[in-house]
Amino acid sequence: MMSRRLKAGILYFIIVIATLILRVCSYFRVYESLGIDGDEYFTPVIQILIFGGISLVGYLLFSLKDKDIRASFKEDFGFRKISGKTFLLTIPITICMIIVSTGISYVWQVILSVTGFTRVSASTDYSTVAVLFEELILTALLPGVFEEIANRGLIYSGYRECGWKYVLVSGLLFALAHQNIVQTGYTFFDGCLIALVMFYTGSVWPGMLMHIINNGYSVVSGYIAQNGGPLSFINTISDWLNSTTGGYIVSVLCILFAGILLIVLFAAMRKDAVKKGIVNENRLFEKTDALPLYKDIPFIITVLVGIAATSFSFVWGIMR
Repeated sequence: MMSRRLKAGILYFIIVIATLILRVCSYFRVYESLGIDGDEYFTPVIQILIFGGISLVGYLLFSLKDKDIRASFKEDFGFRKISGKTFLLTIPITICMIIVSTGISYVWQVILSVTGFTRVSASTDYSTVAVLFEELILTALLPGVFEEIANRGLIYSGYRECGWKYVLVSGLLFALAHQNIVQTGYTFFDGCLIALVMFYTGSVWPGMLMHIINNGYSVVSGYIAQNGGPLSFINTISDWLNSTTGGYIVSVLCILFAGILLIVLFAAMRKDAVKKGIVNENRLFEKTDALPLYKDIPFIITVLVGIAATSFSFVWGIMR
């Protein structure tokens, strides 16, 4: 019988390769030549068929010989119920994550610019409310659900036996799966935080909520920046924070406070996890008897492919 670790490793490698192929097709304008809207085609296919379909259908096919597929499938992917208290706790964690992640993203962009990297950003034209709702579905809802199934659920199924290393594995693979050097810094941080939430809850649902809120905030901010409205003060504050000395000082203080608050919130979540028996009373960095990562061939190959694709995006940015 194939181990959970091998199932997850093979399937995630397939996901990375399939995503890379679609990105290459987009780069060479294959969609346009076929008369297909690349943006509207790319996101649903990647999210639903690749991240969702390969993870769930592939894992079920690999598990056909298991005695109780339904029970193991539910447990492996973390499709377990959680309390309302736990769900509510993820909201302040998400807010703090967004604040700290924004700081990390800013520093990362500065580092890239120092190397001579040129970033080309394609902003969405929020000309109508319909575009806003379309972006909320394509950018927030679909990734929030299906990227979590793959990057937290599928990886959890194979790497939870590694204990705390699951958090780093999930964060690393999540960052490299974007195959874009611009996103690497903050996606690694976000991926680790969401994985830590899953590690302490054993459930994929809180991570989905965090992911949807995080991406949804980005979409709504973009809409407000172009159209104003009752929430336009948010962008006014953001502009002040990013363009004045006083704003920089306040930003740093907010990031530090959010970082400290994250530690406090995760301590509370861990305490609840120990009480419920999800994790034991040992420290987070407990030793396990799992296969070392450097001997995990599917994991190593997947990381190398991710590094190669991400490095290409960096070189391309340097050559612009």
